Amino acid sequence: MTITSIGDMAQHMMNTRRTTSVKQDLNRLAYELGSGRKADVAKALKGDFNMLAGVERQLTVLEGYDIAAKDASLFLETAQSTLDQIQTVTGDLGRDLLSASESGLSASVVSVAKTARNDFDAIVSALNGRVADRSLFAGTATDGAPLVDADTMMTQISAAVAGSVTISDIVTAVDDYFMSAGGGFETGAYMGSLNDLAPMRLNDNQSADFNVRADSTELREAMRDSALAALALDPGLNLSLIEQKQLMETAGERLLTGQDNLTSVRADIGFNQERIANAMAENSLSRSSMLMTQSDLLSADQTDVAGKLQAVQVQLEMVYTITSRLSQLTLANYVR
Repeated sequence: MTITSIGDMAQHMMNTRRTTSVKQDLNRLAYELGSGRKADVAKALKGDFNMLAGVERQLTVLEGYDIAAKDASLFLETAQSTLDQIQTVTGDLGRDLLSASESGLSASVVSVAKTARNDFDAIVSALNGRVADRSLFAGTATDGAPLVDADTMMTQISAAVAGSVTISDIVTAVDDYFMSAGGGFETGAYMGSLNDLAPMRLNDNQSADFNVRADSTELREAMRDSALAALALDPGLNLSLIEQKQLMETAGERLLTGQDNLTSVRADIGFNQERIANAMAENSLSRSSMLMTQSDLLSADQTDVAGKLQAVQVQLEMVYTITSRLSQLTLANYVR
């Protein structure tokens, strides 16, 4: 009968390897239990990382879309707030102008004309507004203001109406300045681009548009009619009280008529704001779905890991117990 003997050194090495292996299992299971993720992803996925790579790539894309959608939301929200301000200002001014034109009081006419000039300044300033260091109403030329300052524009308008004899002449001259192709507004006041901003991509399927510029017809009209009312006090025209009232009546009626046009512009922005909100909700759902898939691929079963960890702990205790007992098995101890 052949007897196989293992030397003390070999026995020590075997015990060391066994202890190291069990400790490695213990550390791996402790990591999985603490982190909730599989320690050996390659083994868990059987070496096929295609699905995981696809999920992580889509999560990166969704993160980019989330940033883009938030930027678009802020841009349109600020533009909507600006147009709300302009609509409120022009609506109030229109009513004040009609009231002043009917009152017959010189003081009232002067006061409202001054208000018109202040409101014109406010409109121009609002249209030169920026958000996130981008101009709102300059089309693709987002690095600069779309309009010259209100004083410069008013000087140009005063020059355009110089020599006008009747109220009709003044109105025509202001109309030509603001509305005519190649007129004073286009050549001397508007400095933005003639191209609208490109659609703002929100996800793979949706985008938001913003095509409102400071040279849009509706905004030109708001500036035109506010400036027209302010001309009532232009010293170069030297208008009588009756003529001032006539000018204010015309400007007031136009401003109130233009409210519907401004509402239409704001409604279009509101539609795109709704698209952004819907896209953000859709992106959030997609992100949740991708995270669940990623979790399924990488997460460890906590119940299973806990059971295995307990078993390995028992195994390690047994290794320590066996090692301790073997270390005590010496001939000297036996023959005592």
